Amino acid sequence: MRRLVWVGVGVGLTVVVVVQGRRLVARYAPEALVERAADSVDAAGARGLEFVRVFRDEFSRARAAREVELRAALLAEGQPHPDEVRAARRRAREQGPADDVPDDEELLGYSFF
Repeated sequence: MRRLVWVGVGVGLTVVVVVQGRRLVARYAPEALVERAADSVDAAGARGLEFVRVFRDEFSRARAAREVELRAALLAEGQPHPDEVRAARRRAREQGPADDVPDDEELLGYSFF
């Protein structure tokens, strides 16, 4: 409980300092300087947002490419893609027991049926 009180005191003091600081800057700083500072802060914010967008896009592409690499490295030669296996099993469940879907329990040592 005491920690919560001190966090509240810290937040309150921060708000007071920010408000008083803005009033002081508005009173004593030249208007042109304030406008220039505001413009530079806006430009920095726009650059930051653009950086985050580019980073997110590049990260997503790199993650997808790495996932493809890892899947290719983990699949044994001749082993079907996991999506194909999932689709075949989904069809088998929807149609009921069928002879056209191979039972891979002997090959893998386990089965999901």
